[in-house]
Amino acid sequence: MRFLLENKCCGWITFLLTILLMLYTIQGIAAQGITTSSESRLIPVASGSHQQNTIIVFYRETLGGTRDALESASLTIFNDGYIQIYRPPYMKQAGTYEAYLEPNALDHLWRILTERKILEFDSTLVRNKIQEVKQQREALFSPIESILDAPVTIIEIYPNRYQSAEIFEQGDLNARKNISWHGLKWTAEQFPDIEEIQHLHSIQQQLKTIMQRSDLKKIK
Repeated sequence: MRFLLENKCCGWITFLLTILLMLYTIQGIAAQGITTSSESRLIPVASGSHQQNTIIVFYRETLGGTRDALESASLTIFNDGYIQIYRPPYMKQAGTYEAYLEPNALDHLWRILTERKILEFDSTLVRNKIQEVKQQREALFSPIESILDAPVTIIEIYPNRYQSAEIFEQGDLNARKNISWHGLKWTAEQFPDIEEIQHLHSIQQQLKTIMQRSDLKKIK
């Protein structure tokens, strides 16, 4: 009889220990933010889930007037509308942010990014136009020194990775159009009649607007 009672007590102790262990495990799972299959939820897109070969636009500025100068914020747009904004540590809102462009907004942006005047942008030809305007103005004393510390605007476009009316460089997915311009805002203000610069400046303003969206979510 005593033996049976001892076995019964051991059984209850084992049962209670099992219950306590299960409760502890559930609490541990909840504390780590892990869900079971029955509690599955949408998982936010991780920063590394988009591949480099799906980037369609990259934009940034460097401060100090050279490509190797202090890097400022940057914007990366992927072919599904996913965007990432990076702000370096010295900036007030430093970190990496994400959001999605609406399909209509992405299509509109893509149309102006892949216009012929952008894909055929030639910085040497544009500078020649600027020089001609200077000579026509007879303003050889133009304050060029005022843009020595202006940022360099860098825009990289991958025309064959999204909708395209024309084949760019034989359709190579890695083919890209690089545009780099020192003091773009200043140039646009000084030379309002140079169409290529005005169009490039307009694109820059639209990209900056995207970087200030109210729905940006910080991911790190």
